[in-house]
Amino acid sequence: MTHSRRSGFWLACLLAGVGAGMVLARWTRAEQAPPKTIIKSPQDLSVAFRMVAESAIPAIVSIETQTKAKVVEADEEEGAMDPFADSPFADDPVFRQFFGRGGGGGLGGRRRFQVPPQKGAGSGFVIDASGVVVTNAHVVAGADEVIVKFSDGTELKAESWATDQVTDVAIVRLKPGKPLPTVPFGDSDLMQVGDWVLALGNPFDLGTTVTAGIISATDRKGLDINAREHFLQTDAAINPGNSGGALVNMNGEVVGINTAISTRSGGYDGVGFAIPTNQARQIVDKLLKDGTVKRSYIGVELENLTPALRRRLGVTGGVVVRNVLPDTPAEKAGLEPGDVILKFNGQPIKDRPTMQEYVETLAAGKAYSIELLRGGEKTTLEVTLEQISSDSLTQAAPSDTGEPGKPAEQVGKFGFEARTLTPELANQMGLSGGKGVLITKVKTGSVAEEAGLQPGDIITKVLNTRVDTLEGFAAAIKDQSLDEGLLLQIRRGNATALIVLGGEK
Repeated sequence: MTHSRRSGFWLACLLAGVGAGMVLARWTRAEQAPPKTIIKSPQDLSVAFRMVAESAIPAIVSIETQTKAKVVEADEEEGAMDPFADSPFADDPVFRQFFGRGGGGGLGGRRRFQVPPQKGAGSGFVIDASGVVVTNAHVVAGADEVIVKFSDGTELKAESWATDQVTDVAIVRLKPGKPLPTVPFGDSDLMQVGDWVLALGNPFDLGTTVTAGIISATDRKGLDINAREHFLQTDAAINPGNSGGALVNMNGEVVGINTAISTRSGGYDGVGFAIPTNQARQIVDKLLKDGTVKRSYIGVELENLTPALRRRLGVTGGVVVRNVLPDTPAEKAGLEPGDVILKFNGQPIKDRPTMQEYVETLAAGKAYSIELLRGGEKTTLEVTLEQISSDSLTQAAPSDTGEPGKPAEQVGKFGFEARTLTPELANQMGLSGGKGVLITKVKTGSVAEEAGLQPGDIITKVLNTRVDTLEGFAAAIKDQSLDEGLLLQIRRGNATALIVLGGEK
């Protein structure tokens, strides 16, 4: 009997365990995401491509642009090609007048260049049935006439167009006699590497064409294609003429505006870039409302912090103020070259693009707080933003100062030569006023070269100590170690930068 009860006990425990396991299994399955649908055959993928293409093609357009012939005076177009430049009669006004390049009034006149009519071709897509087409700014920029062509043969002359050169986004307005087919915007933030996409457009002016590929990468930056970059990269074939066309997901939604290719052949090499729609639609809304994109600015030139600088300053993000432009909100607020901006309006600043794009979205005429690091101490300023219609931030070029004729002194352990910047030396080399230590030579393979120092740089601070002479610089670095990294503030041209000599790379 005892054995029977024990057996019953263990049987009950077993059943209870099985029951609990079944409940746990059901709970676990309920928490797991449902399995993704996997295409079981090539035919399934083919049908999906076909359905997406059929839904999108009616809204895809080819764009033809035309510019009228015009006469341009030479000083209006610096560097314009002159086919007569090598002619022995190049300076003969009669010769030039005969060939259509009269001096505009004889010997004393200015040269004029005859620019012939030009045509261009691109792509676009309709987002509003009343007649709104989205394309690239470079497709319609400078055009005198824009013709929009549909795949069914319909052609419409554009009523107007508006562009934003900063993001390379444009809209074209049409006046159709009936509602136009449209394609919807999708959420480009949902796109992941490996997702299938179709690229639709007008490559080589052939007419509407569809190519397939995947998303190869997201948030591509630093390509120097546009001033503001967050590209989707795709291997769907994109060729000249595809600019402004649609990159469409498998739901038939536009997730990108095909914009550029990386190529060595001039054609498709497997790397294309599209402006994500979540960036583009904000610009489109502003162009539709105002015909332009109004941006706020503070008026500084910025530089990203290197890993060495972040470690030396003990920060995880931020940007260095290289230069403060005159008569700007930044100057009025008291910002100085060498300041490290950590937060703007409470928003942590990761890098230069983050700072620029965030500031541009804020309202002009309002004051915002800036948290910054100056001389090793945190401080807060207030800046009142102003409005600007285009990106006016420029990068200062390094000064081409050459080497002074007098012997320079060697700063041995760093690998560069330097001397005190005197007023006479500054005048001799065409440098603006100020004091500091002028770097005249950088040794190849040295710590200085690795840190990015260049001849012509002017050292103005070591850590938080201002240095006006070579002797002052030597005193400031006397007890410093390269192991930790030596923080220098330098002036290069009109810009200021922070550089770390030595330390971890």
